[in-house]
Amino acid sequence: MAQTAFVLITLDRSTPAEVARLLRAVPGVATAHAVMGEFDVLAVVHAAATREISSLIDAHIRTIEGVARVITCVAVPA
Repeated sequence: MAQTAFVLITLDRSTPAEVARLLRAVPGVATAHAVMGEFDVLAVVHAAATREISSLIDAHIRTIEGVARVITCVAVPA
């Protein structure tokens, strides 16, 4: 079953718009937006399994310059 996660990202440098643009180029990232509020960027990620979401975040999101904190919310069927 395909998994969806909402990824909330806080930056310590870099601009939210630039980070969102970089994220949209990552396979598995359905969309990414610069947002106002507690977080700087919101991304929606799709993967075949939860562990793939974790791998994608570790390999492609946490490694972006300026990313300080990542919170991942995996969606569950309602």
